[in-house]
Amino acid sequence: MHNKSETLSKISKTQLKKEAMALRELGKDLTSFPTNDLDQLGLNPKLRVAIDDFKRLPNSHGARKRQLQYIGRLIRENGGDLLKTQIHHLNSSSKQQTKLNSTSEIFERIISEGEAAITEIVAKQKFERQKLRQLRSNILRANSENRDSAESKLRAYIKLIID
Repeated sequence: MHNKSETLSKISKTQLKKEAMALRELGKDLTSFPTNDLDQLGLNPKLRVAIDDFKRLPNSHGARKRQLQYIGRLIRENGGDLLKTQIHHLNSSSKQQTKLNSTSEIFERIISEGEAAITEIVAKQKFERQKLRQLRSNILRANSENRDSAESKLRAYIKLIID
């Protein structure tokens, strides 16, 4: 007969499969990271080699699928929770950095390139052409005291649309 506490502490097969699938997905995410991001994570050497191997494998005869399963097993053996936290932090910081870069990049292009940049930016994103022209014009016409205020209005508008 089974002890009651033994039965309660056992995890169901379904739960184990879900955890394994989650670790494979985490491994799949890791394989899409650029090399310098992987270096920042400080991965176990075996795991790092497995990820590098995955990137070199052709997708024939299920080789990549098997490699992902292996990567998932290595993650489980090396504490997947800590790695999940590190990856989440890395993802959020890189997304934040991308947003900041794109905001300042759009701002600089509008100021330096003028109408050509505004036309291109309006075509790519949901900016109002007239508003961008007006904000740019205000910056160019502003004296040194009011220029900071005019620039901050343009930056705020760009952030509003991007977010």
